[in-house]
Amino acid sequence: MNTLGLAAALAWPIPMLVALFFVLRDRTLKFRPLWAVACFIGVGAFWMEQASGRWGFIPLAINLIPGTQPGFHRSTLPGGALLVMIALWLRARKRAQAQTAA
Repeated sequence: MNTLGLAAALAWPIPMLVALFFVLRDRTLKFRPLWAVACFIGVGAFWMEQASGRWGFIPLAINLIPGTQPGFHRSTLPGGALLVMIALWLRARKRAQAQTAA
């Protein structure tokens, strides 16, 4: 069970960093610093105590780069990163359709 907690704690930053990469790569995006901060907003919090294996999920937690505590694995669902990637994908799709129509 500790392996699953550790995997969740290590996996949550990956989509956030990927979304940040896409935001930094798009030079035409307005308010890029705000989009970059939005990449690191997490929704919900999964926690697991290493010693006992106790775990829980807090669905209404909103985290901006969640911290850690000794003896706990903690992760969050990267809601902000997913919204940023969807917005950038829709924007790129709209731009591609405009180019093919022109």
